[in-house]
Amino acid sequence: MSGIFPFYNKGVVGPLKSSPAIKRFAGNPVLTAAQVPFPCDLAMNAGTAKYKGRYYMAYRYDRFTNHDKDLGPEFSGTGLAESEDGIHWVSHEQPIKFHWKGQELDWVNDARLTVLEDKLYLSFCYNCEHGERPGFAEWKGGDDFEVTCLGIPAQRNMVLCPGRIRGKYWRMERPMTRRPVMDIWMSYSEDLIHWGESELLLGVEDVPFATFKIGAGAPPLKTDRGYVLFFHSVDDDPARDVFYTKPRECHWTSRYTMGAVLLDADDPFKVLAMTRKPLLVPETSYETGNMKLFWRENVIFPCGAILEDNNVIRVYYGAGDYSTCMAEIALDDLWNEMTPYQRLTPTATVDVTMIVQGFYTRRNPEK
Repeated sequence: MSGIFPFYNKGVVGPLKSSPAIKRFAGNPVLTAAQVPFPCDLAMNAGTAKYKGRYYMAYRYDRFTNHDKDLGPEFSGTGLAESEDGIHWVSHEQPIKFHWKGQELDWVNDARLTVLEDKLYLSFCYNCEHGERPGFAEWKGGDDFEVTCLGIPAQRNMVLCPGRIRGKYWRMERPMTRRPVMDIWMSYSEDLIHWGESELLLGVEDVPFATFKIGAGAPPLKTDRGYVLFFHSVDDDPARDVFYTKPRECHWTSRYTMGAVLLDADDPFKVLAMTRKPLLVPETSYETGNMKLFWRENVIFPCGAILEDNNVIRVYYGAGDYSTCMAEIALDDLWNEMTPYQRLTPTATVDVTMIVQGFYTRRNPEK
């Protein structure tokens, strides 16, 4: 198979289909607001992990003003659910409490769960007056999480990764920059507090089915071939416009899909392979086609992945910004979906001179 050659200009992506290798759970959604014991209207984007033989899910919940979607969100937070089989979930009675320097943080959402050195950590985005602050917290039992690291704005999709690389912790993040697109970056730390050695891991230009933004989804899974990272990819198409009139006028032209990359086990900055096409595309009735129910159409947002003993990966994802769903793919089938990957530059760093000289578009991705 020929490798993927990044750094080329893309127009409209066009029609996409989910891979037949990945199977949606027949009982989807696995979690909706109806299963949450405290007031909420959306329950989606749930980080999941298997910890000490039990499944845990940290889901985002949103509550509308007077429970009326047309009035818009009144509050957003994170709830914790547990399961014995990863399918049937029971939510805790109260939302998660995030403790930080003697106060509790509100508006914390889009969690990921990571098991690291026999502890359970939760990566999050804290939506505050001064922007979106990324961070993570350690579970202290019950509904209590102690925030151990809180970064500066503006970042989302913070993902604390499992294990260490050459003795250092590692994480993924997606900063907001001057670029009109958003990419995946990675950093190292020796103490989970101070982070550096940051570098671009994957750019929108690297992903054939992305035109707007990409973001780390589930924490990477360690396999015998390296780390598997499931990510979300966004492409825009004006012809796909969905017009919302409330709570404010909004033209929605985005489509969120899910892909995967394979990272080198000793140097995760090195991408070995990628799914040339997305694994999951919004297609079902709980992913698209319901403007009245969903907060946004055409959204698949992976936040959790668990590699089971039978070498089947369960991927948990938000659907339609409304509910939490699950799909499965066998590890061998995932390998068959991937294409060897080749970067134009080893560090994925492209300076302005290279763009001016036309190096950005020199290679044809089909050859």
